[in-house]
Amino acid sequence: MLNVHAAAAAAYGALDAQIVDPTRAEAMVFAKVTRRLEAIFADPASSHAARVGVLHDNRRLWLAAAAAVADDGNELTPQLRASLLGLSGFVERHTRAVLKGEAKADVLSEINRRVVGGLSHGAR
Repeated sequence: MLNVHAAAAAAYGALDAQIVDPTRAEAMVFAKVTRRLEAIFADPASSHAARVGVLHDNRRLWLAAAAAVADDGNELTPQLRASLLGLSGFVERHTRAVLKGEAKADVLSEINRRVVGGLSHGAR
């Protein structure tokens, strides 16, 4: 969907493209970041550094997704591309609000879960 396989693999560990197709790899990366996000924010003993770190990783994932979606060669429909770019902007703004203590991270997790669901069901 987002064609961020290369960026995701570099950021979160190499995925063998012969074993995992790019869409599945994208879903796996989103799922991995989402699990970490949920676990860290569910644990009241998690450190501020851990929270900032996972928010940063989520932000990097969405920035890579936005860059892929904005690429002229992206084959998604213009409407889906615009929607994903809008979500990326929302994730950026909401992440800043979470870092300031003005919002909760659960919204970010929910967005990621829905993206994983779309990728897992072959939404294109």
